[in-house]
Amino acid sequence: MATRQRKTLTASDYKEKLEKAKATIKALEEKAFAGELDEIIKGHNLGSMYVEIRAKVDRSVTDIAILNAIAKALGMKRMDIKQAEAKTRAPRKPKEK
Repeated sequence: MATRQRKTLTASDYKEKLEKAKATIKALEEKAFAGELDEIIKGHNLGSMYVEIRAKVDRSVTDIAILNAIAKALGMKRMDIKQAEAKTRAPRKPKEK
């Protein structure tokens, strides 16, 4: 026989469950449409367009600046492209004997 009583869920509990479910659905949608996006991007020669732009600008202009300019030209208001420093691992600690 069960001795533990079941907890009655409150509105806030249901809201938390709903937020988790929404996050799960969003992740699934991203995975579902990733293949379609890849096919669309491959079909539009974006790589060759980028190489053409890169050839026309000064060598001192970074790739990040070019991508930010493209995003701005396309009207993407909240697009901010940054390059993070490469993560390094901590050096291995010597073994104590």
